[in-house]
Amino acid sequence: MRLIRILLMVVVAVVIGLVVLVVALPGEKIAKIAADQVKAQTGRDLVFKGDVGISWYPVFGVSTGPVSLSNADWSDAGPMFSAESAAIGVDVMAAIGGNIRITKIEAARPEVLLELAKDGRANWELFPTSGGGEQPETAETASGFGAITLEHLLISDAKLRYVDHGGDSFELAKLDVDLRWPDISGPADIALTLRPAKDDVSISGQVADLQGLLEGRVSNVTLNLATAGGKVTFDGRSSITPEIAGNLTIDAPNPDAVMAALGLDATGLAGPVGLEGVITLTKAGQISLRKGVVRALGNTVSVQADLETSGTRPKVTAQIAAGKLDLSAFGGASEGETSTAAGDSGWSKAAIDASGLSAVDGEVLLVADAIDLGNLKLGKSRMVATIDNARAVFSLREIQAYEGIITGEFVANNRNGLSVGGKMSAKGLELKTLLADTMDLSRFSGKVTTDVAFLGVGQSVHAIMNSLKGNGSVDVGQGTISGLDLDRLLRGMPGGGTTVFDSLTGTMVIEKGVMTNQDLLLSLPSVLAKGDGWVGLGARNLDYLFTPQIRRSDEQGLAVPIRIKGSWDDPSIRPELDKALGVDLDAEKEKLKDKADEKLKKELGIQDQEGVSSEEAVKDSLEDAAKKELLKILGGN
Repeated sequence: MRLIRILLMVVVAVVIGLVVLVVALPGEKIAKIAADQVKAQTGRDLVFKGDVGISWYPVFGVSTGPVSLSNADWSDAGPMFSAESAAIGVDVMAAIGGNIRITKIEAARPEVLLELAKDGRANWELFPTSGGGEQPETAETASGFGAITLEHLLISDAKLRYVDHGGDSFELAKLDVDLRWPDISGPADIALTLRPAKDDVSISGQVADLQGLLEGRVSNVTLNLATAGGKVTFDGRSSITPEIAGNLTIDAPNPDAVMAALGLDATGLAGPVGLEGVITLTKAGQISLRKGVVRALGNTVSVQADLETSGTRPKVTAQIAAGKLDLSAFGGASEGETSTAAGDSGWSKAAIDASGLSAVDGEVLLVADAIDLGNLKLGKSRMVATIDNARAVFSLREIQAYEGIITGEFVANNRNGLSVGGKMSAKGLELKTLLADTMDLSRFSGKVTTDVAFLGVGQSVHAIMNSLKGNGSVDVGQGTISGLDLDRLLRGMPGGGTTVFDSLTGTMVIEKGVMTNQDLLLSLPSVLAKGDGWVGLGARNLDYLFTPQIRRSDEQGLAVPIRIKGSWDDPSIRPELDKALGVDLDAEKEKLKDKADEKLKKELGIQDQEGVSSEEAVKDSLEDAAKKELLKILGGN
């Protein structure tokens, strides 16, 4: 019992002593102790303005008016931290033992400035060390006080500014911070709420070694970001330099909603977007993605990529591999590309913004088992896009399509105004499926080989199409035209059937947006068809004469020239019957009028009609048959 009484007396004496110590220790003294310790540990000035008082409940500590923490000595931008008021909770027993153990800090409307100098120094590096590895003893360190420990930091309605004197800067307002760090040598839990736009952006995570992170060392870090239904998670290692390496996962069911919450422009992507992979960020500003898997537009692709940010422009190097790639969402033309400013049919005169070509350099390799472009279906494809100083080259290394192979390149150059050009070669493409997909025509079949080179200049689609120049050729081997028998048609027997041709060849020249062809030749066993004329690629009009003719050794076989003229949308298609025999009809009549009339009627199967001349009957028969059948074939199915 005596021992118990002695212990009770000791406890009472200690309690009385603590009360006396607290009463005798004014708020200004506690503030000075804190300021001295901050100065000793960081070299920064912690300044309290206004009254500094003792708070007893709910946490013992100090309540202050305006408070600020000075910036690095190389900065002239003002305090690194300032707040309208602060409440600081202090562990009295720790203070008696020689340490300042801060149990809680609450700051109202603080402003935080993070600066990065051009030479890489950061103002948040709060614990500098001397060259010899030991801190020199000062009046503050000699006073016997030890390290500062912060258990809980609570900040509301903060303003954060980040200034990189060698790069980009940004500012965040209405920022909430909740930091719980009970053990200075242990992990710290962090919760942030950002409001860059309308929706809250919540970030939570844990830093395994926060003190080491603040001192520039690498620490294990886990982070989770959530906003507008989207989630981003990171599990890896990081430093405040920053250096980052770890697993990154992005899941955005509505990517545009996530971008809006972050205050960024919409992606324009419909449907969910996701990414998984190992990401690395080095001190030199190089970002790499390995084992990347990207999901978008219903596609899943594998990605390996590197991004270098230290040059004049970011440089991207990437390899993308896909199975079947569905890009049909990009296959249609936008509304503005089918009408002029006046509303008439034609190419868009809206200015093309090609500034994106100057934003990045790099090389991207794409390999896919198949690519669906909506109205164009490609098989196994291998292509490379290279961008260098606002000039992009899209090289089609090998594209399997419609039973053939497509190769070539397309160039977009915006160094001195926009120009586009290319050289394309297609070998062995099947016309039946190609025309069915691209023009909704299914009557033609045959293997086509074609080469084309072109160049256009201008800041709009209209200007480019009207400036086009180049050349090309087409060669189709044996094929068919279903639904039309040219031989029967030219003999006055219109109807169905199939035209089997031996070859189709021709060349073209493009100048100032006009494509001219003078040597189109369609060869059949009993019919030879020729073509001559021009097509306005810029003006979207044409004037073309197509002339099928029955083969004869004297080249005087029956011919039906068809003139196709007018706009692309509504061309006029009519036979030119004054040349229907391959020679001038009037001259032929003068030589053998009666014989020619009888021959024509017999060859065309025309019966004599009262009041109708032989010439009129010939013309009517040819015009009706030719126009009916050619309108049918030119109109598709």
